[in-house]
Amino acid sequence: MKHCPTSRRDAGQAMTEYLVATLVVMMMIAVSFSGESSVIDLFLESVKTAFSKLSSFLSLPL
Repeated sequence: MKHCPTSRRDAGQAMTEYLVATLVVMMMIAVSFSGESSVIDLFLESVKTAFSKLSSFLSLPL
């Protein structure tokens, strides 16, 4: 199996495309659109609710 040589410029272009795609996905996750909660806000709210329910359960008497 032969290794196809690529130039450093091609490798740099691939890294740039990967970086742009990653930034777009991160913006879609972190930014809320049209007044809705972002995915991160929903996740943090669910963690807060779960922790509250867990602490309530642990405080019950045996």
